Amino acid sequence: MSSSAGIMSQTLQSITNTKISELRQQRETFAALKSKLLASVDSVDEPEARVRLLLTEIAGCTPENGKKLENFEDSDLYGNIGNLSLKNIRRFLDQSRYDTSVPESQLKEWEQELRLLLDQRTHKLDYADLYARLLTEWLADSSAAVTPPPEATGGEKGESSDEPFELVARTKLQQLREMFESYVFTPLETDTEAIVAHLDNLFQDEDASKALQRLRREVENIGNSLTATSSPFNDYVLTWCIKGLLKNDLLTEHKKTLLEEFLQNKIVLTEIADVLNMRFAGLEGWGWGEEGISVEPRKQLNGKYRVMMDEDILQAIFLHYIGLTWSVKTKGALRRIVQNNKVWKKSNIAMSRSEKRRREYFLGSSTTGTQGLAWTKQNKYEMDYFLAQLPDSVEAGARGGYDDDEDDNARADVKTPFRIRQQLLHQLASELLIHRALHGEVAVVQSDIQWFYTSLSHSTIFTVLRYFGMPEPWMIFFKTYLETPLKMVHEGHESEVRSRKRGVPIAHAISNFMAEVVLFVLDFAVNQEAQGTLLYRLTDDMWIWGDPATTNDAWKSVRRCVDILGLTINNKKSGSVHPGTTMCPDLPEGNVTWGFLTLDSGNGRWLIDQTRVDRHTERLKRQLTSSKSIFSFIQLWNSCVGRFFKRTFGEPANCFGREHVDMILDTHKRIQERLFAEDSSTGRSVTDHLRGLIGERFGVKEVPDAFLYLPEELGGLSLCNPFVPFLIIRDQLLKSPEQPMEDFFEQEKERYRNARDLFHVSGGWVPNSRGILVSASERHSSSTTKGEENFMSMTEFTQHRESTSLELKDTYEQLCRTPWTDNINMSTEVLAAMERMTGTSRTRFEGDQKWLLQLCSPQLLQRFGGLSIVDKGLLPLGVMTMLRSKRVTWQEVL
Repeated sequence: MSSSAGIMSQTLQSITNTKISELRQQRETFAALKSKLLASVDSVDEPEARVRLLLTEIAGCTPENGKKLENFEDSDLYGNIGNLSLKNIRRFLDQSRYDTSVPESQLKEWEQELRLLLDQRTHKLDYADLYARLLTEWLADSSAAVTPPPEATGGEKGESSDEPFELVARTKLQQLREMFESYVFTPLETDTEAIVAHLDNLFQDEDASKALQRLRREVENIGNSLTATSSPFNDYVLTWCIKGLLKNDLLTEHKKTLLEEFLQNKIVLTEIADVLNMRFAGLEGWGWGEEGISVEPRKQLNGKYRVMMDEDILQAIFLHYIGLTWSVKTKGALRRIVQNNKVWKKSNIAMSRSEKRRREYFLGSSTTGTQGLAWTKQNKYEMDYFLAQLPDSVEAGARGGYDDDEDDNARADVKTPFRIRQQLLHQLASELLIHRALHGEVAVVQSDIQWFYTSLSHSTIFTVLRYFGMPEPWMIFFKTYLETPLKMVHEGHESEVRSRKRGVPIAHAISNFMAEVVLFVLDFAVNQEAQGTLLYRLTDDMWIWGDPATTNDAWKSVRRCVDILGLTINNKKSGSVHPGTTMCPDLPEGNVTWGFLTLDSGNGRWLIDQTRVDRHTERLKRQLTSSKSIFSFIQLWNSCVGRFFKRTFGEPANCFGREHVDMILDTHKRIQERLFAEDSSTGRSVTDHLRGLIGERFGVKEVPDAFLYLPEELGGLSLCNPFVPFLIIRDQLLKSPEQPMEDFFEQEKERYRNARDLFHVSGGWVPNSRGILVSASERHSSSTTKGEENFMSMTEFTQHRESTSLELKDTYEQLCRTPWTDNINMSTEVLAAMERMTGTSRTRFEGDQKWLLQLCSPQLLQRFGGLSIVDKGLLPLGVMTMLRSKRVTWQEVL
């Protein structure tokens, strides 16, 4: 155990022990006072006297350990029972002294309510005690978790009961190391002349050649401007550099902790800036150092290992600044090529001049606008998917790698990598529905590049950078960066230092910059060689869809360009769907998948692959079984069931319909049945399983669901309910994803009839761009429209619908739309309880929490007298927050 981890564990244990000790004393005191009070009450015969005694002495049973409250009747703790206040009971008792109309049955009811109040306090303290014991168990588990395994501490092999699994893991790690070494220490010399020839062919026409020359000037200016910068590092620059490094996986958790401390210390930032400015001033002589950089497999949160460098913090900041600066400015320069309509081809057939004249003649000039579906798709591509690994600003920081998690703290308007991937999935599903409805046939292909970052050829990188105008001083710098002196670390031993000859370091901003510039060649090639097809690409994950023949051409372009660049298609992750057409002979075999979703080749629906879910469920079951504490069980459950499965099932949207949510709900039910098959007598659910564990370990029976589900600030264990998040949105989804296109066709027919009737009835008067009716004689008199009396055909009317139809654009946006949360209707009692607890009944809780509060409200109000199970002051929430901040790492690959 490291000294810092040991000190932290001891501190947490001390804090928790103090609170637990105080809680235990408070619980014992309350139990004694309650027992004494009830014994006194039981010795009194008169109902009115019994109630008055309870009312008078109940303040002595407060958490203040016998110290009476002067205004206990109005206190938050004992202020009311249901809808009846204690103050009212006292006043009614005064009435009963003189007024015989107060019935004895009412007195008995008040007595029962006051006894219930004491019982509710008992329940609160009992569950506070249980919470404390659960936390103690978790602290002990967390403390043990930081102890290295026997192999690392010098223990004998075979001491672990998981030896077979450990042997398999060690074998796979060794294979990973060997594969890595076979790539990075063996150069791949690509045919640079073929790469240049391919680029020359892509930029051969006049407009493309002009765009290339402009790009080269911009790249040269970027390099010269950056080189000329004196003292680029200051507090502001260091802040966005450090924040960017904290978001990716480049540095270890220990080094990230140091970076967070740097951010809080202005003196340290100033010193770092001085050092890095001196280093930047000597940029031409920069190097990694002769001692070499340690590199070894590092476990990621999803259980996978990636070979990572363990470099110096200052070096990481220095390189991050250079990488981000080049990324942001180069992305802007390359985006200008995509936005150049004379260079970047469009997939839709452009409207000819004569076609425009005819549309203006029959429909009015307002109908030839271009902001239809085609414009929307192109705009999304430019803004969200084009060079997606490169940020649009240095403040945005570098994007993550392959396994980006959703950032729970990200603003709703920030498009995180996770949200971009979900948006792309919705776009793919929506466009497949639209294309099939409009054209009858559609094809989609999915692929990625094998060992992309590790296999990138240095000669390919240098050739592409030089072709786009990279200044020679920066070529020398990037060559030094790529030829990193590496020393492999294995079981604590370091190998000899060897220079990298292939591939780029993972998780570096400079590596992302190089990778995206190289793959821009692929993006541009597909667009130019396949009739304006868009290659949707997130790093090396690729998707193409649309007309079958064009998709086939685009895939051939991908294969050809990848081969020229010295890369290899990953056939295991490639697949295609093209039902009912023979026009795709070159597309790869295999399924089209997205997480656990598979595109059905027959009906075009996205289905959950239950076989893959079952495999991951078995892995989850093994890790849940090995959990040493209730809290670690719940943390793992929330990470997998609440996050992992939620991501891999796809975010619900209209393009999937309500059937998708029903599949998710059925799958979650099936997951629980498989996880807890041995608990058949208790219902095969996570709540029943946890109740059983708590009963076995702590002797507490009949734990209510509320204690498991409620957030910790209300005294619950924050167990994720996998069903509620989908139930609160289910009814807002379309029943049938095909319905919007059926509605569109009806709208289109109606719009055609209205336009035809307006043209004939008005004698050829149609609206211009300002909405003013203009006669036929005031419009074009070209040969295409002169003397026309018969209105245009339906075929001509719909010919350019993807460019002109706002209704089609609206249909597409409707299909892509995700549902809003339809909050559960809260009862009057629950709203009142929320008002008493938070001061507001509407903004405190999220939709799924409101659902669970309403569902559990009868047991909460009856057993605990409110919505809070444990009083907030009794819980060590600070310790809880620190423990919760530790992200779950999978012991097996997901």
